[in-house]
Amino acid sequence: MTKGSSVHEAVVPSGDDAEKHGVYAAATPSNTVPYADQIPHEMMEGLAPNGEADYIRAHVNAMSEEEALAIVQESLDFHSDDWNFPADMRERMRAYLERGQKGYGEWYERDLRIDAVMMKYSSPYPGVRAVASPLDDEKVPVETMRAYFLGVGWAVIGTFMATFFNSRFPGIGLGGAVIQILLYPCAKVLETVLPDWGFTVFGTRHSLNPGPWTFKEQMFSTITFNIAIYSTNAYTMILVQRSPVFYGLEFVNFGYQLLLTLFVQLMGMGFAGYLRRFSVYPVKALWPTLLPIIAMNRALTKPEPRENINGWTISRYRFFFICAAGMFVYYWIPGYLFTALSTFNWMTWIAPQNLTLAILTGSRLGLGLFNPLTTFDWNVATSSYAALSQPFFATCTMYISAILGGLIILAIYYTNMYNTAYLPINSAAAFANDGTIFDVKKVVVDNKLDAAKLQEYSLPFYSAGYVLTVGANFAFYPVYFFYIMVNQWRTMSQAYADFYRGLRHGKSNYSDDAMDVHSRAMRKYNEVPDWWFLAILAVTIALSVVWIEIYPLGIPAWLVFLLIGINLVFAVPLSFLSATTGTNLGLGALIQIITGYLLPNNPNAFLFSQALGSWALAGYGDNYVQDQKMAHYCKIAPRAVFRSQIGTIIITCFVAVGTQNFILTSVPGLCTEKQPSQFTCMGDGHPMYASSLMWGLLGSERMFGSLYPLFKWCFLMGFGIAVVFLAAQGLGPKYLPGVREGLRRKLRPSTFALLDRTLFPFVASLLWLNPILIIQGIQHWAPSNLSYKTPGFILSYIFMYWLPRRRLAWWAKYNYVLSAALTAGLAVSALIMFFAVGYHPHPLNWWGNTVSGAGVDGSNKGILPIPARGYFGPEKGTFA
Repeated sequence: MTKGSSVHEAVVPSGDDAEKHGVYAAATPSNTVPYADQIPHEMMEGLAPNGEADYIRAHVNAMSEEEALAIVQESLDFHSDDWNFPADMRERMRAYLERGQKGYGEWYERDLRIDAVMMKYSSPYPGVRAVASPLDDEKVPVETMRAYFLGVGWAVIGTFMATFFNSRFPGIGLGGAVIQILLYPCAKVLETVLPDWGFTVFGTRHSLNPGPWTFKEQMFSTITFNIAIYSTNAYTMILVQRSPVFYGLEFVNFGYQLLLTLFVQLMGMGFAGYLRRFSVYPVKALWPTLLPIIAMNRALTKPEPRENINGWTISRYRFFFICAAGMFVYYWIPGYLFTALSTFNWMTWIAPQNLTLAILTGSRLGLGLFNPLTTFDWNVATSSYAALSQPFFATCTMYISAILGGLIILAIYYTNMYNTAYLPINSAAAFANDGTIFDVKKVVVDNKLDAAKLQEYSLPFYSAGYVLTVGANFAFYPVYFFYIMVNQWRTMSQAYADFYRGLRHGKSNYSDDAMDVHSRAMRKYNEVPDWWFLAILAVTIALSVVWIEIYPLGIPAWLVFLLIGINLVFAVPLSFLSATTGTNLGLGALIQIITGYLLPNNPNAFLFSQALGSWALAGYGDNYVQDQKMAHYCKIAPRAVFRSQIGTIIITCFVAVGTQNFILTSVPGLCTEKQPSQFTCMGDGHPMYASSLMWGLLGSERMFGSLYPLFKWCFLMGFGIAVVFLAAQGLGPKYLPGVREGLRRKLRPSTFALLDRTLFPFVASLLWLNPILIIQGIQHWAPSNLSYKTPGFILSYIFMYWLPRRRLAWWAKYNYVLSAALTAGLAVSALIMFFAVGYHPHPLNWWGNTVSGAGVDGSNKGILPIPARGYFGPEKGTFA
């Protein structure tokens, strides 16, 4: 590396300035050589992307070689099990410890100090450095009245949108990326029109307009809004219980819904106090999905100079509104005028009645294989993967795994395993033995299974795609739990110990933060005491028990405490997985098995266990922790975040329940397959209903026994997969170099050179594969298929792989804005479209709107005909 032409004078703040700017080293440099002057301008842009260049230079110059070496040794050991730690940095540090200065090359004294400074005074993760400054000014306005007004106001709008489209497949929502774009112009309007009127409380002045809108206010409002994203999940339980398409329970009224939604939401908030020590304060918990949100907000609140980016000079805001307006207009084409462009199963149009063609390439009945162009609908294209924000390696791993899942589904189907060949190959619905949708009202009396009626009617049967989905769900739990706990044992055990010491001795969350500059910067703010979260948890437990006693659900109160116990054990590795990979998953499959064994013939107990055990605790708690990590990076006081979350939860619960009632009573054909506005409930209602039949009504013993005995072996398969990956990744680095050297000696140079370019890099990459992503790719089928995944994979390749390498400046400025703009334009367009032509249906009956479902791809046909007796499977009256 050559020395850059731009040389900067090293500046070391002292006195009050040193404290303000967060300089923790001595003001007098311990070196006589100003190594910071050797840092080229381009390198400094990556080390200090948020204007903290002088701060970095000061620490580089103040760092002695002995201190740097000690930091490198400690860091290399601490991050040995960290799959997000930069590989080049790891190799550089390891080479230095093994070979001395040769490991760093010509500029080793400079680069050694830079790595040490990144570890102790910034962040080793480039993504975190790009968005989270190590400096903080606690005097910047944060918890202002206008920030609350905008955050809560947009949370109300977001809750309405998320709840309204919850039953649509694929769903539509206003995510954080969209709202932060819309928040900023609203804030600038308030900044202009509001007077500087205020009052003083405890020495702090609160004004309607404290001055220019700040980055911290923008982030605080975004965090407040995020509650809207989490306020709709109890709706799935309510939908399945109340809808006449499913159970049709008449006692599910407004009070029932409000109590359930409130205690589910608040219990998740209480559980966040337990998870935060595992997923907020550890430096390894970097939460990659948060980084684009912080980056966008920082870009919005930072003055934007007019610059030429690969020939583009348009501002982010103008670009956003042009793209959003374009999508608002365009979505009327695939959404209403020419819906075949949304479900673009064009290959089946060649031979509409060819069942094999529909199974392989179809987008409705089939698997969506071999079709490279499956949709012109942005909502469909991004429904499976966050194509413009999720790392490409994660999308690629899951997509390839999904193809493997498709091959497994074909094997299950064409061997007629579990009678799947009589049914559509990939559906989330439950079927009776005559091929029709299972009608639970024919076998339930007083919310309990009637065994005699079941014998007269049918067992529920499931498609090959759904069998794979359920089996992969079961394999997932031993993979993630065993893999995470072994791979990250030191981090997990330390967090458990800190949690105990925090409760027993009041230990601070920031007491073991020597290597995390963000935790050191947060020391100045008062922490949220653990007992606040425990108090919320206690109150919501009491509410849930009262709710169980008031309504005729047949649910024992001890189930609440069992679900909390399960989450105390399993939610920790699940949350850490989210924090390190960006994968947000629940405990649904595990809890449904336990509930199915303990409380069979009770679908209400099953649904409640899903709402509370899977969503409220591990799910909601994880989401609230995610917001707390975002505040941690942005130096927002924890108590301010706590206040905003509690208040917004209560407000949005009322909005969510009101919207639920409107949808349940006013949408014609809700949850039916032919609902004209796609409110088919295929993404939430039908899968939950099918699961409630399997595990809630029939029970786990029957499911694992006579119906689907393979499921119980999936746990062992998952355990085996985890062992294989742990062994390979533990032993591979030790033995592979020797194997490579042995082959180098035995093979001809040309043959070895070929292997060195192809096989060895491939094997090395396998050693860093995350088996959790592989299982996740396999399990995400019914009702989804490759038609929903292929376009996301293509978009991810373009926007998350090709563009960052070819047009980095354009990508950095416009990528996240483009994603937010297209999503916002589509959401508004879909909402207006529903009230204009969907609420009182005005269908357009022409070829472009009927061709997608005209052939067998739009049917529920299987490859085997129903037997002459009128049903398949075991004889009626002999069901086990």
